[in-house]
Amino acid sequence: MNLWKQLKSLDLAALMALAGLCLKHPLWVVPTLRATRECVAVCDKQLGKRHHRNTPANAFRHALWNYYIARACYTKKVSVEKVLEWTRKITDWHEDFSKNSSVARQMDLHNNRVGRLLFEQDPDIAPSALVDLLKSKMADSKKVMVTEDMERLAPTRFVHLIDPITQ
Repeated sequence: MNLWKQLKSLDLAALMALAGLCLKHPLWVVPTLRATRECVAVCDKQLGKRHHRNTPANAFRHALWNYYIARACYTKKVSVEKVLEWTRKITDWHEDFSKNSSVARQMDLHNNRVGRLLFEQDPDIAPSALVDLLKSKMADSKKVMVTEDMERLAPTRFVHLIDPITQ
C-alpha cells in the first residue's frame, strides 16, 4: 500500500494526531518514512510474507522498524533520548490507529520497545549484524496469550501470538 492510500484510509482524529506529531518534529518526518520503507524492504527480502502475521517474524519487523527510525533520526546534535521519544511516539501513533486486537497491539508495542532498547544499547550496529541479531531474537521469541505475560515472561525478548509453523 502506498503512502497516499494509507493517508486516505485514516480518519480525521488519526490525521490530526499524525499532523501534530509531524509539526513538532518536521525534520524527522522524511527520515522516518525512509526508515519505514527500508524496514519493509529488508523484511520482505529476509522473511517474505511471514512478517505480516503475529509471529516471531512480525516481532522482527517491529523491532527493526524502531531501530531504523531511531538510527535515521539520530545525529550527534540530538540526544538518544529525544530520538527514542520520537520513535516511541510515532510508532505508538501507528499502533493507536491500526485495526488490531488489544493483545496484538500490546505485542507490537512490546516488540517496538525491544527495538528501541537495542538502539539505546548500541546505536551503531552494522545492518547485517542487526539482521543477524534480530533473527536470533526471533528464534528465542516467547509465545504469549495475555498482555500480562509480555513484560513478566519476556521483558527483553520478542513476543508473538501465532507460532510460525501455523502460517
